[in-house]
Amino acid sequence: MPRLLVVALQTVVAGAFLVGLYAQLVVIPTSAADQVELFPPYAPIRLPLVAAAIAFVACGQLALVGLGMLLRRASRGTVFQPSALTGANVVVGATAAATVVTAAVFAYVTLADIPSPSDGMEVIGLWLGTAAAVVAGTAAVLLLFAGRQLLVKAIGLRTELDGVV
Repeated sequence: MPRLLVVALQTVVAGAFLVGLYAQLVVIPTSAADQVELFPPYAPIRLPLVAAAIAFVACGQLALVGLGMLLRRASRGTVFQPSALTGANVVVGATAAATVVTAAVFAYVTLADIPSPSDGMEVIGLWLGTAAAVVAGTAAVLLLFAGRQLLVKAIGLRTELDGVV
């Protein structure tokens, strides 16, 4: 993989990580506080949803760390070594964890009595959005796991080829 491309991708990954950190520390808590100020009945649900949002972003950051590990291996040409599975495992695990967080929010929205400032469509939208995100997250985890299995197969073939040569 060309060195310039790897550096550009690593820069994007680092930038995305920092944006996530900013979202965790500033954007999510501030937005939640603003919503509670605009509609005080949101106060009881603020903490669980803020915690879920911060955990979701942390899962994304962990996936970025795994991606960075794989990019480093790509720049060195060592993607097809058994230790490369660590990066793939981190990405798959972080995506699975984010899907679990989303499923927890879906369950919370389903079971909690969430107030609505108008006709309740916001709650229905949140419920449908989290349901769709759980389905999409599950599909992403399955696709990433399939990619990980292909990497395992490629590592095995590479090891076999190195033994022949």
